[in-house]
Amino acid sequence: GVRRPGRGVAHGEGKASMTTVAIVLVALLVAGGRWRAAALAAASSLVLARPVLLLVAATAGALALPFLRFRRRRSDAEAAESEVTMLGELIALGLGAGLTFPGALARAVPSIAPPLRPEVEALLRRARRDGAAAALEEATGHAGRLYGLAGRALATGAPLLPAVQAFVAERRDTERRRAQERVRRLPVRMMFPLAFLILPGFLLLTLGPTLAGALDRLEFPLPSVFGRPPM
Repeated sequence: GVRRPGRGVAHGEGKASMTTVAIVLVALLVAGGRWRAAALAAASSLVLARPVLLLVAATAGALALPFLRFRRRRSDAEAAESEVTMLGELIALGLGAGLTFPGALARAVPSIAPPLRPEVEALLRRARRDGAAAALEEATGHAGRLYGLAGRALATGAPLLPAVQAFVAERRDTERRRAQERVRRLPVRMMFPLAFLILPGFLLLTLGPTLAGALDRLEFPLPSVFGRPPM
């Protein structure tokens, strides 16, 4: 029989689309979260339809898994660090209202984002079991400095509210300096897209017609993209 030329192209496009769907599903499975159940159901259907393509996509996902996990851990760490200042401010408000440090810490838990909340909840459980001062002095984590100064203040009887307020002020100053450093690095980071993407297009747009006209007057053959086609 005569081979239809369109069937091979359509078959290749179908394979490419199925491969893309498989890679997306594997990425959703790796990322987890609320999309994992839907991605697992779709991936199960894909196993029955295209097992080879799913195997290829699973291999690609396995290779990308360490990078995705690193990015997730880094994102969680940055989110937790950003919540430490908020935790200090909430504790200072509670101390100013007459609460103890464990009481102020417990009141602050509902307002803390999930990356830092498990750390604070574990600290509260240790404080109820071993005592607030001992638990705070031994505590580590993203807010380890805050726990340490609070534990020393509780153990020595030093005023706690000024120490927490000084910690919050120091954190705010550090965050401000980091933001200024990111702003100063922005022109350097923008240099690559400006030099290799925007500037060549701008030069081509502004100087292209003039250069095409000059070369045309010198009777050089030019492609049709720069002006009229060569005679």
